[in-house]
Amino acid sequence: MSGATFESLSIPSFRRLWAGGYLFSLAIFAQMVARGALAKDLEGSNAALGAVTLAFGLTGLVTTPLGGVAADRFPKRRMLMISTGLLFASSLWIAVAVQFNFVTFWMLLVASAIQSAGFSGLLPARMAFTAELVGPSRLANGIVLSQISMNLNRVIGPVIAGVFLGLPTLGIGAVYWVSSAITASSALFFVSLPAGHPQSNSRAPSAVTDLLDGIKYGLATWPVPLLLMTSAFALFFGFPYVAFLPSVSEDLFSSGNTGYAWLSAVGAVGGLLAALAIAGRARGNVAWKIHNSAVVGFGLGIAALGAAPSFGVAMVVMFGLGAATAAFQSMNATLTLANSEAAYHGRMQSLLQLGFNLFGVAALPLGICADNFGLRKTLISMGLVVVVVGVVSASVYRTKVDAQAMSIEQAR
Repeated sequence: MSGATFESLSIPSFRRLWAGGYLFSLAIFAQMVARGALAKDLEGSNAALGAVTLAFGLTGLVTTPLGGVAADRFPKRRMLMISTGLLFASSLWIAVAVQFNFVTFWMLLVASAIQSAGFSGLLPARMAFTAELVGPSRLANGIVLSQISMNLNRVIGPVIAGVFLGLPTLGIGAVYWVSSAITASSALFFVSLPAGHPQSNSRAPSAVTDLLDGIKYGLATWPVPLLLMTSAFALFFGFPYVAFLPSVSEDLFSSGNTGYAWLSAVGAVGGLLAALAIAGRARGNVAWKIHNSAVVGFGLGIAALGAAPSFGVAMVVMFGLGAATAAFQSMNATLTLANSEAAYHGRMQSLLQLGFNLFGVAALPLGICADNFGLRKTLISMGLVVVVVGVVSASVYRTKVDAQAMSIEQAR
């Protein structure tokens, strides 16, 4: 493995940030499998799976922009600690409810909303902190390494959850207890980080003014608008496939919770290998090529999942879909931060994160469509829409680049 793949880990403070991020994402991905299984057990419908994701999305639509503003206005270490506390609380609450057999569906909805609020502060602060700690020359590498930690845990988390779910003596409650402990341990790495003082020169009297300034900056700074719109539309129409994986496993292939865990894990392996492949190479025009190809691949993978004739084929499809998802997300974040000023990094990351909240909003109506028109048709339609988004995005980028090249040529 090339030394360039892990170059940012030579920075001690980034290693601590990476380790803390690794632990909290391990807890999250193990918990995601348990949450889908618990929602399915409590309500038994695709709409229920969509409703849990909707609670996450609606909360994030309110809290995510403010989380980005906070990441630019306040010390990033403080934001990481507060956000980790919220994630811990959301996990521990469900662990206790399951343990003492009083868990209800509304509790799962509230826990999902609390987790969303935690994400809203944690992810913008973590990404802005990454840019601060590794510097411009290693920005792409630092972001991709963060993506690697996420995808590594998309393998390990579902496997842990699958093992627990498959053992009657452990089950869903054990996943939440272990997730709570892991989340708490991530705080030990975050607390030893430097303060991460804000780089913003803003003297705005309110968070709302800072937010509006960030939106204005994001819409006016090419190519950030294209990256933000591509992320928003692709995630809105495509990423709800994650919420439907329990139904893909159970309703399409009769594989239950174990099959769900394996689909998640295989997708994560694809994402991990893709992240490792691009970690030392994702710079300049290469990053754009990877990004544009990955968006189209993301859509094709979702459509192929809907058309898969067997569980074995679905596993193969999930490998490619995981790779495309990881490449798209890491390159989109890299290009957005690389093309924006450091003082706006938190707000730009929060605007990107809104795409994940929009996918949460879309999950419920798409779940209703899956219940009424069929899961396969819904997934295929979702994938084809994302392919169109990717083709349009690549075309707009190419047109803009050609226009800039022609302008430079005429100036000569």
